[in-house]
Amino acid sequence: MADFTKTGLRVSTMVITAHWGTQINLDILFRSLPPIIIPIWRPQEGILKFENKNKVLGASHKDIFTNRKITSKSFFNQSTIVLRRNVNEEKETECWKEVNVKLFANGGIQMTGVTSKEFARDALEWLLDTILHLPETPFAGPAAIQRFSVQLINTDYSLNKFINQDALHKLLINEYNLFSMLEKTIYQGVNTKFFYNTKNIEKGICECEKFCKGQGSGQGEGECKRITMSIFRTGKIIITGAREMNQIEAAYCFLNKVFEKHHKAILYQPNQ
Repeated sequence: MADFTKTGLRVSTMVITAHWGTQINLDILFRSLPPIIIPIWRPQEGILKFENKNKVLGASHKDIFTNRKITSKSFFNQSTIVLRRNVNEEKETECWKEVNVKLFANGGIQMTGVTSKEFARDALEWLLDTILHLPETPFAGPAAIQRFSVQLINTDYSLNKFINQDALHKLLINEYNLFSMLEKTIYQGVNTKFFYNTKNIEKGICECEKFCKGQGSGQGEGECKRITMSIFRTGKIIITGAREMNQIEAAYCFLNKVFEKHHKAILYQPNQ
């Protein structure tokens, strides 16, 4: 029996896209927001920052602690708004999370810094309600949250053992036929690709008859979804590139089975 322990998967961040269903005038939004921008020191939910073209309202945590300068680049069809939301679902205690939301003039939305679909949708619903209560509406027509979709999930977990990267790298290539790279002068992790498809969930190999880029839905011929597993010597593992948690979990289960089967060859205590 394998003598190592592992943590569960932790979602570090998600990238989510959506649409308002109508165009949005970002200049009108910029003019309307100053009265409701909250200062970073105030302990409450709200809008911390809005960046439109080369103008900025407010500041975020990242600005303060990295001494970030205002960029001279101008994106006339895109603005960035930073929200502060309480990530505690019970709302009994305050645990703040800053969420970056890119707003596009055509109504498109891109969110980063979220850890669940529920949290992201809640933040968007709050933002929509806030905008709808402004004195001057920036929307060209009726607005609602549409096309809500997860584009990327980043996760990580760790083992209580160190990993022999050279042995693992060779094993993944020779025994499991996975695409794997190990160039320590460029990247410290074993960079391995796991191709998820409902046709062969456990293998991690593309078995499509025609050329498959690995950018599909993960279901059926030519639709493999390429997942990246980055495995570090210290036992830290990053799994990223998926759009659904079941894709991440398939890679997680696969890798743990490899550790369990070959633990004597690839896992060791730090002092050994």
